[in-house]
Amino acid sequence: MTIRNYLTSIFVALSAAPAFAQEPAPIFAAETATPAMWRISDADSDYILLGTFHVLPKGFDWRSEAVNAAFAKADTVYFEIEADSPEARSTAVNVMMTEGFNKPGVTLSGMLDGAEAQALKTICAELGLPFAGVDPMRPWNAFLTLSVQFVINQGFDPGHGVDSVLLKESRARGKNIRYFETLEEQLAFFTTLAPDIEKKLLEITLRDWDQQAAAFDDLFRAWASGDVDFIDEQMNDAMRADAPEVYQRLIVERNLAWANELDAALKNESGAGFVAVGAGHLVGGAYSVPALLAAKGYDVIPYGEWTFDGAANDNEPRASQ
Repeated sequence: MTIRNYLTSIFVALSAAPAFAQEPAPIFAAETATPAMWRISDADSDYILLGTFHVLPKGFDWRSEAVNAAFAKADTVYFEIEADSPEARSTAVNVMMTEGFNKPGVTLSGMLDGAEAQALKTICAELGLPFAGVDPMRPWNAFLTLSVQFVINQGFDPGHGVDSVLLKESRARGKNIRYFETLEEQLAFFTTLAPDIEKKLLEITLRDWDQQAAAFDDLFRAWASGDVDFIDEQMNDAMRADAPEVYQRLIVERNLAWANELDAALKNESGAGFVAVGAGHLVGGAYSVPALLAAKGYDVIPYGEWTFDGAANDNEPRASQ
């Protein structure tokens, strides 16, 4: 399992944290994205669920007509968290500084075996990170710091991610914005990990580091083409196998909470909604958000089995005949 398999689930929380500046590598050329979407409806509500990629290259075109139509129609838009406010950025930095470091004298190189410690030094050098700044970190902080810097070095930017762009537009259009979680809650998934689990995350990262570039490229392309089976295999299957406790906490528990919140909105309100959350939460088996809502009795239809007829004109989603 590579670090990329976790990244799309947690990157938004860390997008507020500072990264070390480095000239980004050239990004690959890509066609217009067609990310996976689902339509959830009942008698008086119509919600579209979009699986997002939290970080994207500047200028990458993911705005299909279907996405634009669904977003334009929505009165209410859901996101995982609000990560771009000054308060959120301050919170992220504060948590990283107060809870992201070991006690004085305790270092990662002292926790890891010799080969792992050398791998950490090598990776820090590759990323342009000062090893002296990483070595005192708790394993979860180091894991996330390496992740953030890696994708930035690939030319990706959280400021151009799907969630960030749609959140800004939702504010500008005066939409009703809702968040499933707070930044503190999302960061707590890491700050409260058992010591052996957070150490395991770092060890897995170091072990699979040489696969990072190819794995991230493959995952990004799968998201852009709406390949839900590949996303589930690379994100969820691997997490279930290598770190089941993390999978339960990052995916299952959160999906259950989100599905319950959407269920309440669908039952008690009417109108159109739009849900933009990491793609890993919308794919897979019984614990994906679409599957959980289907189990509650809602019509759940993947995009491709319905279309936006005349979307460019009236922005009304209609089921295909």
